[in-house]
Amino acid sequence: MFSIKALKKDARGALKRNYVMVVVTCLIATIVLGTFRNPVDIIEDNIFPLIDKAAGDTEISEVVDASVFAAPDTSDIIKEFLENIGAGNSTSEHWTEGVLSVFARATEGAGNLITGILNIINQFVFKNKISSGVIVSLGILASIAFYIFFMQVILVGLYRFLLENRRYTKSIPSRLLFPWTIKRGVHIAWVMFVRRLYELLWYFTIVGGVIKHYSYRMVPLIMAENPDMTAKEAITLSRQMMDGYKWKTFLFDLSFIGWIILDFATLSLIGLFYTRPYKYAAEAELYMYLRAEAKKNRIENTDKLCDTLLEAEISSDAYPAQDYLITPAPVRKWITSDYKRDYSVTSLVLMFFSFAFIGWVWEVIVFLFTDGEFINRGTSYGPWLPIYGFGGLVILVVLKRFRDNPGLLFVITGVSCGIMEYVTAWFLETFIGMKYWDYTGYFLNIQGRVCLEGLIVFSIAGLAATYIIAPALDDLFKKIPQKYKNIICAVLITAFVADQAITFIHPHTGKGITEYDH
Repeated sequence: MFSIKALKKDARGALKRNYVMVVVTCLIATIVLGTFRNPVDIIEDNIFPLIDKAAGDTEISEVVDASVFAAPDTSDIIKEFLENIGAGNSTSEHWTEGVLSVFARATEGAGNLITGILNIINQFVFKNKISSGVIVSLGILASIAFYIFFMQVILVGLYRFLLENRRYTKSIPSRLLFPWTIKRGVHIAWVMFVRRLYELLWYFTIVGGVIKHYSYRMVPLIMAENPDMTAKEAITLSRQMMDGYKWKTFLFDLSFIGWIILDFATLSLIGLFYTRPYKYAAEAELYMYLRAEAKKNRIENTDKLCDTLLEAEISSDAYPAQDYLITPAPVRKWITSDYKRDYSVTSLVLMFFSFAFIGWVWEVIVFLFTDGEFINRGTSYGPWLPIYGFGGLVILVVLKRFRDNPGLLFVITGVSCGIMEYVTAWFLETFIGMKYWDYTGYFLNIQGRVCLEGLIVFSIAGLAATYIIAPALDDLFKKIPQKYKNIICAVLITAFVADQAITFIHPHTGKGITEYDH
């Protein structure tokens, strides 16, 4: 019989060796599987009512000294914080700007994501001519299809990632797409559908449903190892593997009750950053133990659990997908440039101005299309936005070590640029007394200084700069003789310094620059 303590210890080791990627992968999977709860929603749905009830409960106020309630209201403090991040109004009245705000308003209260998407299509394409009944019906059918052909298949992809992560510390979130990369997505969907159907039928016997839930527990992990197995083979093998281990597995699940309580107490934050990844990793360890026992007892069809690479010693590399028992579909190489290169000082100077100019053009075009007029955006009079230039240099120089990991680079770029943008906005507002950008009305904004939509754009632009734009610009700059590059850099720096001096004396202000219609 397995030791719960030993399995959980091994799971913690696997989690620790590749923590960031495991957390990111589990987060993506839980969002797709519909098991993710936003901490903001938990506060609004559960904490606010309790606080408000306690504050207004006469029986409580009679027992507790009235001075307790004389202090600033905790509910008000939390609400103020949520309003500062643009999420304090659950009716989305504050979400009036940006693509994500349109999406949030259209999906809010729709019941599920797919119904919300249909509402968006109805609003923009059919001008709200389709009745709500039709939308709901289509949403239900689409949700069922989405559950069968995507959600359950993603679960298998998640377990594939976790099984590989046990031994290969460079496992990445793209392994969630494992069922499709080997072209077995439809077959896996069928097997998972049959498993769920069997469980549903057994639930009509009440007790039988709970027992069969544990009997079929290993099906997604079995399919994660060998997706060529039939539904009958996978279900039968899972039932035989779990024979004699169902009660112990129940105790295994129960051993996480403390973490679940802590997760609730921390508004899902512990679950997001530890409990869910930890439990998923422990389930992978449980499968490998039961797999070994099944092979030892020569259970039928265990010979098909033949991915010996999952039994290898711990490696600092990625899982060798080319040696898997099913040949993956060929992956098209999108990036052909040498993105790992080091850049010369002159190239970096020229890139600073290139990124600053690209940022300026981008914002001018955005205002031209949205407001119908040309606005010279930015803190400067010249055609450049310095924050884009500095952001580009941070990505190329400071974040160089993350170039081999696009997923991690995406996240860190968003965080880094967000911090830079927030600090810059705070400095300009505090010491210069001017607001050069305002994200008030955007979905999930922090005091109008940064917003989720902007961070996503920065992250995408950061990847494009790292893998495509910067190498292409560097190749172009190398064609310019060094003495001319030095002259160009000197002229640009001189013009930039002069521009900053002028704006210090006569700040660049006006409509669309420091004045906004919010």
